[in-house]
Amino acid sequence: MASDLGTEPRRSARNPEPQPKRSAQRGDIQGMRAVAVLLVVLSHAHIAGFTGGYVGVDVFFVISGFLITGILAREVRRSGRVSILDFYARRARRILPAASVALVAIAVAAAFVYTTGNLRLVLKDVVWAAFFGENINLARAGTDYFSTSSFVSPVQHFWSLAVEEQFYLAWPALIAALVLLARRGRSADGEHTRETVVRWSAAVIAVLVVLSFIWSVWRTGAEPQMAYYSTFTRGWELGIGALLALCAGWVSRRPAPLKLVATWVGLAAIVLAGTQYDDATPFPGHHAALPVLGAALVLAGGIDGPRWGARVLLDTRPMRFVGDISYSLYLWHWPLLILPPAYLGHPVSLRGRLVLIAAAIVLAWLSYRFVETPFRSVGSQRRSRALVLWPVAVALVLVSALGVRAGDSWLQGSKATEQAASFDRAAAQQQGADSYVRDVRQAAALSRDGADLPGTLHPALTDLFDDVSRAPGQCMALAVPKVSHPLCSGGDASSSRTVAVIGDSHMGVWYDVLNAYAKDKGLRLVPFTKASCLPIDQLQWYYGKPYPECSTYRDWVVGQIAKLEPAYIVMSGSAFQTMADPQTQRPPSAARGTQLFEQGVDRWLQRLEAASPQSKRQIISDGNLLPKDAGACLGSRTSTMATCAKPHNALVEDRNAAWQRAARRHDTQFVDMTPYFCDERTCPVVVRDIVVYRDRDHITTTYAEHLAPVLRSRLAW
Repeated sequence: MASDLGTEPRRSARNPEPQPKRSAQRGDIQGMRAVAVLLVVLSHAHIAGFTGGYVGVDVFFVISGFLITGILAREVRRSGRVSILDFYARRARRILPAASVALVAIAVAAAFVYTTGNLRLVLKDVVWAAFFGENINLARAGTDYFSTSSFVSPVQHFWSLAVEEQFYLAWPALIAALVLLARRGRSADGEHTRETVVRWSAAVIAVLVVLSFIWSVWRTGAEPQMAYYSTFTRGWELGIGALLALCAGWVSRRPAPLKLVATWVGLAAIVLAGTQYDDATPFPGHHAALPVLGAALVLAGGIDGPRWGARVLLDTRPMRFVGDISYSLYLWHWPLLILPPAYLGHPVSLRGRLVLIAAAIVLAWLSYRFVETPFRSVGSQRRSRALVLWPVAVALVLVSALGVRAGDSWLQGSKATEQAASFDRAAAQQQGADSYVRDVRQAAALSRDGADLPGTLHPALTDLFDDVSRAPGQCMALAVPKVSHPLCSGGDASSSRTVAVIGDSHMGVWYDVLNAYAKDKGLRLVPFTKASCLPIDQLQWYYGKPYPECSTYRDWVVGQIAKLEPAYIVMSGSAFQTMADPQTQRPPSAARGTQLFEQGVDRWLQRLEAASPQSKRQIISDGNLLPKDAGACLGSRTSTMATCAKPHNALVEDRNAAWQRAARRHDTQFVDMTPYFCDERTCPVVVRDIVVYRDRDHITTTYAEHLAPVLRSRLAW
């Protein structure tokens, strides 16, 4: 399938566009690939000084956009056409063989590392990656790229490949469409030439770059986790490379001294971002401009560039070697850094991580030598064979994933028959409150003894992410800029007596329990929930900056409380949220933060009392904070009751105490749920057969419903 402008190549008589000299391979670009992949690997291995190494991916995006678009532009200039089939055949030979081998290897290795729950999550990621949709999967799951505490999939790094391939689903087709448009509008004297197509393409990509960049800045501020993985927020980075390729002729004629300076400035910008950015830097957004424009400068300065540009460092044998294996190194380094600590149940030392990096380099060379190179050597005359690579690769990955899952299910089924049946949870909920405390104490003791986990967990680890309350999302201010929302009525919606529920997502975990209780009591329940926004009157710090939207939302809530005059106001929130010191507009020390927190609770309770004096105010204490996600804690085959069972988090204890002191001063009931999460020494992750947390800090709806009788008796509406 091809779009063409004719059979004989020709140049515009009006505006001839000389092109730069071109060698088989630019050594400085291989060096740039080396810089990019080394930044990524060192960052992922938590090597000191490379906290911003994730920008290496952005450098790869620019390089990819430059090279791929350069190939398409040369094809247009040479033959007056763009062959979509040839393009995808080249992509298949370049991407699929090494990626498929890596995915199959990860699927098989995961069966020896993870228990059924996390294994299924990995296999799900493998399937998404095979279809180049891993970025969509991670965004849907709300995966925090920078989190080291949550379950980290060994396939997570495939998100960047997905972004590239999604971009290349549209870009070649768009150029082909412009070719057809130019051919249709061409006059007899040949006014619309191949150079016209290139200029149109440059104009289109320039517009798309601007729009994508604006979208990236906005989405990074509004929903940073979604923005990180989105093709629409990353598209401008590939577009910058594409625009540079389309303007290569103009760039080649710039003065040599200017290009020399550009290469060094660009390289410095990449290194600066890779060493100075960290996980608190809002990204991509406008911060991505530094490494992206830096990469563009290095590429531009290298087009017929002077001898003493950055190529003197980049175009060296060691850098070219790393650049050659960079794709395979990117594929293999991540699973090698993730799987061993998951199997061992603890982090790997610095020396161990360096050994794993060395092993990744060896695997990368083997992949490059025996997988990448043979397939890339297949000539264009075998296009049909290359095009069947994708369905064959997908089939191979799917068969491997299904086989691993089937084998694991059989093993787990056999194991389950040897274990005692889990307890009758319905009967347990009919026991008195003291029995719930005894359950926690027994679980804490078993955790300290390192006892085996129950044979069956509720919810299953595969269901942890979805074990959330059924609170109506449209009635919450989840996005950062949102400072109000429609009022929803739960419980007995027709009742004239109201319960207002105020807080962040830690309040939301109790929604189903409170909604059912309100309905039984003939009360209307109205939720007021905003992401990471505590029910206190104090400026907070969120995603690396002050969070004034939360303060504005609280003002709106107080106004609604004054109108509703509810019978009850129930509040809770995550005790470890960071305050913003009003004097410095920066996060304070832990002690100062707790002081600001308590002052904020005082002011907030005063405001509620003034807005609705007759309301009974109730505060539910917060639970514990785990060192990492419950799924990551419990998902290894070496996991026991001791895994992630920790003492009380000191910050949570301090904040709960601050809640309690402020409650006493303002005639507010403090409902202390701590004994139902921890004993004096340990906070277990599993109580009986119930997983307490679905991540580091949010309790599962299953455990919340297990504690429903206790909470009802304490609230006593």
